[in-house]
Amino acid sequence: GDPSLPENDAGLDTHHWTGTSGCVILAPHIRGLNKKALGLPHLSDATDDQKATGMCWENEDDQYNNGQPFKITLRDKRGIMVTILADNYFGYCKKEVKTQIGLTANIFGLAEEEHAGGAIAFKSYSLGTNFYPDEAIVGTSHTFEEALKLLGNTVIVHPKGYATDKKYTNIHILPQDMSVDLNAQNATWTKNGETQSIRVLPGHTYLHPSGYKIRLEKHPESTAFKLIGTAGEGTFCHKPSTVSGGGKSEISKSLNDAVIYGSIYIGDFEKDMALVKDILERDYSNCFDPQYAKQQSRSPERKILSMERSLGSVVKLLTPNSEYTKEHCEFIHSIPSHIRSIVFAIKRFYKPEWGEDYAKHFSVDTVNGSPGHELKLDGRKLSGTYLRVGHDKASGGWRTYKLRQDFIAASKVQMEDDITASIVVPRSQIPNLPAEYDMFESLKISQNCEWRLFQRPDDAILPGFDQQTEEDLAGDQVFVSNFKPIYEEEMRDLSEQVDFYEILTEPMKKHMKRCIKEGGVNICSAKPRIWNGQQTKNPRYLQVRPDVAKPQDKYLAELGTRLYRRIPASDPCVFPVAGVISGRRNNPPDEINGMKILPLCVFNPIHYQELPELFMDFVCSVTGKSPSTTGAGSEGALTKGPFNAINATADLNNTLVSMLLTGYGGFSS
Repeated sequence: GDPSLPENDAGLDTHHWTGTSGCVILAPHIRGLNKKALGLPHLSDATDDQKATGMCWENEDDQYNNGQPFKITLRDKRGIMVTILADNYFGYCKKEVKTQIGLTANIFGLAEEEHAGGAIAFKSYSLGTNFYPDEAIVGTSHTFEEALKLLGNTVIVHPKGYATDKKYTNIHILPQDMSVDLNAQNATWTKNGETQSIRVLPGHTYLHPSGYKIRLEKHPESTAFKLIGTAGEGTFCHKPSTVSGGGKSEISKSLNDAVIYGSIYIGDFEKDMALVKDILERDYSNCFDPQYAKQQSRSPERKILSMERSLGSVVKLLTPNSEYTKEHCEFIHSIPSHIRSIVFAIKRFYKPEWGEDYAKHFSVDTVNGSPGHELKLDGRKLSGTYLRVGHDKASGGWRTYKLRQDFIAASKVQMEDDITASIVVPRSQIPNLPAEYDMFESLKISQNCEWRLFQRPDDAILPGFDQQTEEDLAGDQVFVSNFKPIYEEEMRDLSEQVDFYEILTEPMKKHMKRCIKEGGVNICSAKPRIWNGQQTKNPRYLQVRPDVAKPQDKYLAELGTRLYRRIPASDPCVFPVAGVISGRRNNPPDEINGMKILPLCVFNPIHYQELPELFMDFVCSVTGKSPSTTGAGSEGALTKGPFNAINATADLNNTLVSMLLTGYGGFSS
């Protein structure tokens, strides 16, 4: 804005201005300037350091950085920093802004600029067809009246005795005795002794006064719907000091992109169903070890198909647990995995009116005169959920693992992506925190410094895999870098390649059709730029921050947390860091342009290190190869080697103090 207007004068903004100033100038036309023009001394006048680093000239036409892109910077101890970039690459400019924010944090003190990603993850569950306000899930102390008092005039209270959010009218708060029945498609509760109900609709969310959220969701591969429950309190996973390609953005993405669906298989139908019957009719009243039996809020003798048992309760009942007797654990281990999947499937779809005659609803086809192996419900093929955890380049196939029948990916809210400003405060300064935070004397609060995120969608090269990227790149006003420019004829050719086009998501398909119709130059998410005869490993695009693009998701997450923690609508809802999980890369031996890349495999999938060992790691930040770097090696202290305006000891000291004050564990992933 106009710098002469008071509202745009940083010097008058005492609450937010740090007292430092920065400026970045993009000047690609000066790339060929010689060293003399940039003010460097002649060789005869240069210091030993200048000679060693080439910061001097011998011939007047000696080009700076051999004519390649460069930056020159002016900075002083007041925190004034001006940088000229002889380049027009957005990523170069963005990283310079990161460097300047880092200098601000160093000078300001008591703050850090971190090379971090991060997200709040809310546990989610498949509830099957019914939800009851079980004490183990929602507790007993939250009431509807208390929720109304906390939310004040932000909700509308209906005569039936439930409330609707004023900002988003598809969000509802129900009384504490609420229950949801998917088969009846309604939620019920009591008011003044009378039963009240409303219809449960897709696209709407129903909150218990504890902040627990219930929604109706259609299965991606079938016509079936299920109830999804999401916890009111989440876990802020902070991923600082993360190397290039270490997962700063990935931690915020839903696991659903890696989930595929396939049939549920059965062996011999008659024999398998007989085993299933034994499991369903078994007496589980003595499954708990006596020392734990008294701690159970509900009796374990409930039948598996009872409406008083949720799908999650059945999964827990048939999963080994130290609280169970030795005999019950041995029984669990004796159940074949495919039999357990069938039990879960029957529980998932069971209706009370079936009674004990549930078996007739399940069948297999007859194939070539013999019983088949695909399990069906009332003639409709059942779908199992599988997780893709790797891609075999040799065979072209996926490595997949079967997920539990009740598996639902955590609901996430992105909090960080690359440039983070953070501060540590005493826990006592953040009111209403749940008991889980009592283990920390102090807590870190982090803030994302970016409005748009410079994403490198590595998986977009696989058509249909990265659904978010395909949706983003199919939108309007997209800024991209290193994608192949595609003209009308080539786009038409791609759209006619059915083995390519049909795998893409609907948004990308519509985008390609629109490009063919409108003509001109455009892009496809699975077609990166060709550079030196090969597809670049560094395609980029600017993604509008998810909490800005989809504000209701963060609003709903905050609303659930407010209710859980009992925070009034007028007070801020702060999400402190709950776990510190830096990101590292492993790699096998490789070779790039004749340069050998040594193997690096020193980290476990989740790798814990005590502070001395952790800071040895932080100082060198060793990493495997990444699409953004030239090879394996060190990325500098805290992975900020290229982004430090002053010596790294300032950042290292601040990070050490923050870890000591908070007591966070040092994990790497």
